[in-house]
Amino acid sequence: MGIYVTRDDLLATDAERVWNMALDKETQQLDEAKIQRATDDADAEINSFLAKRYRLPLNLPALPSPLRRAAVSIAFYWLSERDNQITDEIQKRYDEALRTLREIANGSRDLGLSSDTPVGETDNGRLIIVSDNRRLFTRNNLKGVL
Repeated sequence: MGIYVTRDDLLATDAERVWNMALDKETQQLDEAKIQRATDDADAEINSFLAKRYRLPLNLPALPSPLRRAAVSIAFYWLSERDNQITDEIQKRYDEALRTLREIANGSRDLGLSSDTPVGETDNGRLIIVSDNRRLFTRNNLKGVL
């Protein structure tokens, strides 16, 4: 069972597309293993972005909407990738989902998580002061060496 997206989420979003992409022609049933691989791949991809900012796994009572939408789009991408059924629409939604995940990881998009979820330390927003030192070696203090 997926963390961010489940089989039921995919069916609720677009059941016809799921049946088209995951139909086992021998049994005329959904290929559950194929759906599970797609949801697992989506979870892994999302975690690779969220790990930069949040402690994983996210234990949330309800998944924020932007994350749920991104998860569904990514799962559909991986489901269609298995049979080379990637359409322009699926590719566009996948690219938008990755953009959303980058924004979440960089902190420019807020998930609305409570403050008890620790945020990993990053260089984003940190002020770094760089100053130059007095020149240590000059012609005058190196007389006779050179």
